[in-house]
Amino acid sequence: MDGKTVWDLMGTGEEWGPDTPGIDEFNRANLACSNMLIRYNSTPMAPEGRRALLSEILGKPVDPGTKVVPPFSCDLGRNITLGRGVLINYGCALLDCAEIRIGDHVLIGPGVNIVTADHPMDHVKRRSWITSSRPVEIGDDVWIGAGATIKSGVTVGARAVIGAGSVVVRDVPPDAVSAGNPARILRAAGPSGGA
Repeated sequence: MDGKTVWDLMGTGEEWGPDTPGIDEFNRANLACSNMLIRYNSTPMAPEGRRALLSEILGKPVDPGTKVVPPFSCDLGRNITLGRGVLINYGCALLDCAEIRIGDHVLIGPGVNIVTADHPMDHVKRRSWITSSRPVEIGDDVWIGAGATIKSGVTVGARAVIGAGSVVVRDVPPDAVSAGNPARILRAAGPSGGA
């Protein structure tokens, strides 16, 4: 790993693990995020208070038109960027060991997982919790149906629709409808750009 820290390796697809420099700082950041999420998910509060706490978790302002319904979970929070008018419904997990960028007016159904982390196929490496991660990008006006999973390195193009329960392992072009496990394109964009 040539002296690179966890923070250098996150999002590159390169492996890192418990002996990688910076792992203690990563673990502290993860614990701090977990503690804030406990408060976010279990404390009754006005929408303004919940948005302020979410802004603290993410380390950046959250648009007043964006709503993240508890319970919600993430690894670090700081690698998540939410656009304007986003709805993230009940029980979603955004595992942000790499950047997760969500565009404007995205609807994310209940129980959706967006997972930037991956683990090796080699079972011996997995015993040491070796991890790699790549960013996920969700374009404007995307709708992700309930229970779908978006995997590491995937880009979902603007206005695309992901069917409920789908597992998306490849990029989805703008205006397409994709569903299944693994997800496949059911309907591509028409000649005018609409699905």
